[in-house]
Amino acid sequence: MNDIIVVFRSRSEALSFNSRLASKGVGGKVVNTPRALSASCGLSVRVSGFAKSIAIADCPRGATIYEIRSDGYTKIG
Repeated sequence: MNDIIVVFRSRSEALSFNSRLASKGVGGKVVNTPRALSASCGLSVRVSGFAKSIAIADCPRGATIYEIRSDGYTKIG
């Protein structure tokens, strides 16, 4: 199962989302947004593919979700 990366418009949204995931027992990781997805604040949250459905369900409006694949990124939300 592929990991996802959630891209935000602001740093505070990224940090808040990561905290929400942690409170639900989901281990997200705050990372620098990859250059290929650089139309954002610079911070994103990477989530394991095993927790993908939880992260997607809790994702705030305005965030963009990409699946991380060996050949790049695929927008899924």
